[in-house]
Amino acid sequence: MNRPSGRFLRFFVASVILAGALAYGWTHNAPDFVTPIRTIFPESQRIEVRQGVHHVWGSGGTLIGWAGVGTADGYGGPMLLVVGIDTLGLVAGVQVVEQRETPVFWRMVRSPDYIREITGAQYNAIDYDYESVVAVTGATLSADAIVESLRVSVAEVAGVAFDVRLPLPPRPLEFGILELSILALFSIGIIGHRLRGPIRRRLRWAGQIVGLLVLGFWENSPITMAKLAGILSGFLPDPRTALAIYLLIAGFLLTSIFFGRNLYCLYACPFGAAQRLIGAIGGFKLKVPLWAVRFMEGTRNLVVFVALFLAFLTLQPALASYEPFAALFALHGSTVQWFLLFIVLTVSLLIQTPWCNFFCPMRTIELVVLDAKRWVKGKKGGDR
Repeated sequence: MNRPSGRFLRFFVASVILAGALAYGWTHNAPDFVTPIRTIFPESQRIEVRQGVHHVWGSGGTLIGWAGVGTADGYGGPMLLVVGIDTLGLVAGVQVVEQRETPVFWRMVRSPDYIREITGAQYNAIDYDYESVVAVTGATLSADAIVESLRVSVAEVAGVAFDVRLPLPPRPLEFGILELSILALFSIGIIGHRLRGPIRRRLRWAGQIVGLLVLGFWENSPITMAKLAGILSGFLPDPRTALAIYLLIAGFLLTSIFFGRNLYCLYACPFGAAQRLIGAIGGFKLKVPLWAVRFMEGTRNLVVFVALFLAFLTLQPALASYEPFAALFALHGSTVQWFLLFIVLTVSLLIQTPWCNFFCPMRTIELVVLDAKRWVKGKKGGDR
């Protein structure tokens, strides 16, 4: 009977700890609605929830308004937003209760001007202009979450306070060049996996160039730890608006299981393609000693564990994001991300795809999947 490897046992223990952190996060991170409502209505004396809407009373027990809560999926998870509407039907204010965006994306998308514009507007005459919120291409999911949260919260208040049903437009399935490109890239990978020699190398280069242009610079949609941590936390984005990330993760997992190596990293990852292009200039002249490889792999696994632990403990998937992707593909990154990008691209001149080989969190995820596959397969063999 096959025994699980020591690495798999370590991953199993880590998974138990992470499950405990996630359980703690879900039981100790209830959103606070009272504070933002009091910010919108400073004269409020009492707040009571009726029919899912917060009723706000002032001095003398006078009703002064209502507050509705709306939620929609952003880049890192659900966004909670409170809209206050007074008894005249005018927007008294807007407050974001919770948002799980990375700091970079949140800076890109927040638009005080838009919030000021709708403050004072009649509840049934708000301009839900998503283009007024989005500041930079690449923050579209976050901008869309603000608009949709606002629309939902206003509709809740309208129905309860004014007996007016504001229709919520159905969300169409977003299927375009990005989704087609993802399917094409995995198809290229499956074909290339069955071939050998120069044809495989050409297909891999073709796939990575397409990934660099489409998944990278055009859509800025690689698999990131923030997206993965959000899904693992239970924040499942609407497939109609986030089909691309489901396709990427499904392709990553299925090819890892059936081919023994995920084809996303080999044929589609835009950051891997950027390193290969830089490396083609330098020629990969240095060979990393085995002890250094083992040390960096262990460090990578530890960093992934800590990132997920913090994300689960706080229910903030953005805390798991440390990749320098936004700095390269959206030209927006923290100081650490810019520094990390410079280091990785510089080292790529000398060492083949250093991020992919030593630092990429998806490599750790792949190893977990492959070890789990071997363990299940071995257990089935031992049961015969």
